Amino acid sequence: MESPVTEKLCAIREKVADRIGANRYRTWFGGSTDFQLDGGNLAVTVPNEFVGNWISTNYMPHLIEATREVVGTEPRIAVHVSEERSRTRGTEPPSSVPPPASPHLHVGRPRQKEPSPTLRGELESFVVGPSNELAYSVVSAVVRAPGEAFKHLVLHGGCGLGKTHLLHGICNGVSRARPDLEWRYLSGEEFTNEFVYAVKSGRIDLFRGRFRNVDLLVIDDIHFLANKKATQEEFLHTFNAIDASGKAVVLSSDRHPRGIATLSEPLINRLIAAMVVEVNRPDFATRREILRRRAAAMLCELPEDILDFLAQRITRNVRELEGALYKLAAFASLTKEPLGLDLARRTVEDYVTAARPPEAAEIARMVAAHFGVTAEALRSNSRDRSVTQARSVAMFLIRKHTRLSFPEIGRLMGNKQHSTVIMAARRVQEALDRRGTLAWKTPSGLREVAAQDLLDELEQRLACGDND
Repeated sequence: MESPVTEKLCAIREKVADRIGANRYRTWFGGSTDFQLDGGNLAVTVPNEFVGNWISTNYMPHLIEATREVVGTEPRIAVHVSEERSRTRGTEPPSSVPPPASPHLHVGRPRQKEPSPTLRGELESFVVGPSNELAYSVVSAVVRAPGEAFKHLVLHGGCGLGKTHLLHGICNGVSRARPDLEWRYLSGEEFTNEFVYAVKSGRIDLFRGRFRNVDLLVIDDIHFLANKKATQEEFLHTFNAIDASGKAVVLSSDRHPRGIATLSEPLINRLIAAMVVEVNRPDFATRREILRRRAAAMLCELPEDILDFLAQRITRNVRELEGALYKLAAFASLTKEPLGLDLARRTVEDYVTAARPPEAAEIARMVAAHFGVTAEALRSNSRDRSVTQARSVAMFLIRKHTRLSFPEIGRLMGNKQHSTVIMAARRVQEALDRRGTLAWKTPSGLREVAAQDLLDELEQRLACGDND
């Protein structure tokens, strides 16, 4: 039975989460932030000064109100950095004060730098909104002090939300602010291909020298390493070598590291020890500002009503938003028609149609791939833990996102009884309601993820059309 203090702390956490929203709560008050209650005094222990400053600036009123409601008196709130984390990791500086350059970024004789690739993304052109403000702030801190502020960073989120833009911005920003530093930018696929070539050609030492002796390593789409055991092991050693030198690693992924089903547990543990930040879908105001800036860059004057129309109708990601704008401008130029709402409706019709609800078979395939099993296994009678967990989640999502009845879902999933579907969906819903976890087996061992995080990730992939 929980103590009265524990019950009060749980109540405070729940009230804060209700006030600021589940996503923001998980970002700022998740596993790395601790609460302690002593009478009417609440102590909030955070992993670093950046998080502490952000909580104090943005969420202190919510903390005060939630604590007041639970303890019944006017509370005192104190936010401080964990001493243990400060001793083991070094206290990270606040984002508003550029810290000094790392003294150990360049030790030994000067290196001959590789020519830097041309990257088009700039932080100055990135449109900041509630969905990406944390990611932007952390990335800006990395540019000011690579190897010091947020030495290891993982950006994750659905397709077309600006992760690559931010990674480009880091590299371009570091090039200008610290031209003496050496950085590498490449995709997860390129890292894999170069590693395979190095192994086959007997040039593995050259490969390791190229990637381990840099001040900043930036890899886009790290989830490409899933199912590639040898490449994962090599990257883990690369990560460890860079970390041991006090240098920086920045990565992006289409999902949280815990959600990459076939990533090895040692690598996952490495990644989740970094600053992990989610980039969400932009809200209406952000989408509208993105359109306005892109149109201005194209010297295209969009009427206000068309800006509103496009921002309201195209909501899934920035790439579709920009694609619709380019198509509209090109169509107007070719047909010589004025830019009006009628033309806009006809132009973006295929983008709106593409936002159709997912089909049951698509959901099943996507869930199966996420759990590292096959769609055929979901339809089988296998009682393997990974298969049964994936089957339950698939049934839950099919019921939620389609109009299929329980018997119809049962037939789709291998002629299962409708009662089986009901029980499966109920188990997933109960895990969500109690803020529990879902566990399944992977080649690297047992994987356990918060049910809400798992479902959020899967639904984001459905929204992006990433159903394969």
